[in-house]
Amino acid sequence: IGPKTNAFHLRSFAAHSPPRKPISLPYPNVPTHPTLTALYASCRPHISFIMKFSGIVLALCAVGASAFMPQSTPRFMATKLYSSNQYGKYDDQLWDINAKKDVFAAWDPEKPRSEVNFNPFERDDTGNAADASGYFPGENRYKDPIRPDASFAIMQEEAKIMAELSEDPKFQTTGKPGNLK
Repeated sequence: IGPKTNAFHLRSFAAHSPPRKPISLPYPNVPTHPTLTALYASCRPHISFIMKFSGIVLALCAVGASAFMPQSTPRFMATKLYSSNQYGKYDDQLWDINAKKDVFAAWDPEKPRSEVNFNPFERDDTGNAADASGYFPGENRYKDPIRPDASFAIMQEEAKIMAELSEDPKFQTTGKPGNLK
């Protein structure tokens, strides 16, 4: 309201404006003031937009929450299917370099890969080593092997053994039925 505006101008403006519907505030038992009623009427379209927008945001959050739900199928599936329920020779025993050498000596690359016929030094795509039955982490039947003590001296001895094994032609065999890949 400017300096030249008086009550007469306001009354004449109100007389020439179209009639408005009566507005009810959301709280019926609260006493209202005409100015508050007019303020609420001017904000009503914006409030409905905000409510609609809030509903959309809430729906998107509910849809996005499914990203945190467990999947119906496991992410890693077993790479091999066997009809037997057997585990490897060193299952629930110490899975050290001597046990691996024994399994490697018995491994026949020409026979299909199984719990008792696998290369214990072979790695999967992510670099994981197999357990005592030839299963890799993430596969259904994987069991954490009983590992030996580790020290720098033991690792140096194992490196020498691995150098000797790498000279064996069976060590570099790939693409056979007994190989992972």
